[in-house]
Amino acid sequence: MPPGFAQALIVAIIAGFGTALLSGFLTPGTMQAALLSLIAPTPLLIVGFGWHPYAGALAGLCAAMIVQSVAGTPPAMAIAALFSLPVFGLTWLAEARFAPLSGRPERDGIETGRLILILISYIAVAFVVAGLILEPDFAALQQRIRRSVEAVFGMIGLPGGGRALPPGDMARIFDLMVAIIMPVSALITLVTLMASAAIGLFVADRSRRLVFIKPDLRRFRLPGGTLILLGLALLASMRDGYVGLFGSIMALGLLFALILQGLAVVHVRTIGMESRGFLLTAIWAALIVFGLPALIFLVIGMIDHITDFRRGRL
Repeated sequence: MPPGFAQALIVAIIAGFGTALLSGFLTPGTMQAALLSLIAPTPLLIVGFGWHPYAGALAGLCAAMIVQSVAGTPPAMAIAALFSLPVFGLTWLAEARFAPLSGRPERDGIETGRLILILISYIAVAFVVAGLILEPDFAALQQRIRRSVEAVFGMIGLPGGGRALPPGDMARIFDLMVAIIMPVSALITLVTLMASAAIGLFVADRSRRLVFIKPDLRRFRLPGGTLILLGLALLASMRDGYVGLFGSIMALGLLFALILQGLAVVHVRTIGMESRGFLLTAIWAALIVFGLPALIFLVIGMIDHITDFRRGRL
């Protein structure tokens, strides 16, 4: 038995239990479960970064098996496709790409951007494939989603203090929900994986188990041609069917990544300011609470992609 194998096995099993519990599939219907599901992949990523990508994959397999035994096969497949496989891919690619780049921090920033672009593409493909498995006909998939939305509205009651909305208004609400539910779900999955990866990197680095130098996330930069790819994704999102779904998910993911690049610019450009901590706290609070300031950081990220506002600041 290789040295450390038993320890990695035990840690992987524990991490699998942790992700299964955090996923919300074992305790559905509670607000706590919904909030904790946003960091569900974190135990897998800690194991993948801190021990080995294969240990992270084993932890993901354990999580899927636990969920399958309690909640059934569809949730287990969701864990495997949206957590286990991306975790293995992220940790394996990070180990392969960052280890040879020690002492080349600018290159690390580009590699981080490439990993995020790969992750966005994977999530888009995964959601399209899941839709095709459920319903090869996209119109039938939309009808299935619509029936689910109507059932949820029926369980929780209609808004407006118990007063029913006019039928035309309700139809428009249902149409909007049907149109956005899969792209928004894909975006939430992307945010969950990226936030969990950042936490996993931090924990593994502080535990001195990271096999490569932790990349400076302030240098994060999407690879060249991203704006062209965004334009193509927006054009595809105007199409009907699964092509439009793929384009919508890609466009949302790329827009979110550009917002992060804009935030990275602010983090770098405020270095040395006396009120930097207060300013960054206020920016993040406004972004989380109101959301609208994201448009500002999106514009900053787009301009930075062309001009590089951070040149010479790190």
